[in-house]
Order: sequence, then C-alpha cells, then structure tokens
Amino acid sequence: MLVLIMVLLFTLVLLLAFYVINFVLSIKDMGKNKISAFECGFVSVGKIQNSFSIHFFIMMLMFVIFDLEIVMFLGILVSDLSSYVSFLLMFFFILGGFYMEWWYGKLVWVI
Repeated sequence: MLVLIMVLLFTLVLLLAFYVINFVLSIKDMGKNKISAFECGFVSVGKIQNSFSIHFFIMMLMFVIFDLEIVMFLGILVSDLSSYVSFLLMFFFILGGFYMEWWYGKLVWVI
C-alpha cells in the first residue's frame, strides 16, 4: 500500500514538474494572428454571409452515416446464416434512407 502511494505521489510530482517546465520554456507570442480565432481556413474578419454552403456539410454527414452502415454490413456478412434477416432489414433501412434523401432533393449537387 505504501508503494502505491509513493508511486502516485511521484507521478503527481513529475506531472507538475513537466507542466511548470513547459510553461516556463514556452514561447509567449501575443501577436494578432496568435490570439485570433481559427476558422478552418476561412478569414475570420469580414462578412459572415460569405460562408460555405450547408450542402457540403449535408454530403459529409451522409458519407459518415453510409460509411458506418457499410462497416455494420461487413460485421453481419461474416456472421452465421441466422443473421440474414438482420442483413435484409438493415439493407432495406439503408435503401429507405437513400430514397428519402433523393426524394427531398439532398443528393443534387448544387453549390
């Protein structure tokens, strides 16, 4: 028990020492670019209306969702034959979602 307390204490002292050394040795540049907000490559001054289209975000979201569903498909396909019903339900669920996106016009690539 004493060894555990000593190891924990040593770890905390070492962590605090590294934190203080990092703070002392770090460069403290307070220029305009350093303290301004980073906006993913967009200039953070000017009109806010010149933003990117929300369609890019929707396409990224659909890609992530369908990519995760493909991973789930692979898990179902390598399992036994009794999961064939689950495979069909998931497949029809994906087709239904794809049909809804097409019906609402979200698959049209317009900027």
